[in-house]
Amino acid sequence: MKMTDSAMEWLSDTALEDVLVLPGATLVVFTANWCAPCQALIPRLERVIERHAARCRCYLIDIDQYPEATHKYNVRGMPTLFMFVDGDLEASRVGAVNEEQLEALIMSTL
Repeated sequence: MKMTDSAMEWLSDTALEDVLVLPGATLVVFTANWCAPCQALIPRLERVIERHAARCRCYLIDIDQYPEATHKYNVRGMPTLFMFVDGDLEASRVGAVNEEQLEALIMSTL
């Protein structure tokens, strides 16, 4: 895992399995450097996660570095967001959602 300057972390596919067993809310975002909608999402995501960091973890996975995880979770569009609670998939979204949609995704599981 490598830390970012925000409340988000970059994960490997094996580290993902480790964080999904943690209790509580976990937002996982599949992204890529070449994906313009992904890059547009990141600043919005950082702002929203900063507000909810005490109640929701956020992890990013680069689909080019970890295609196994991409296949395992059947990621077809970019970016793809998965909201897990206590390891169970509760919600998902595809695309560069806006801040209000991110808030709603997180709040629906807290």
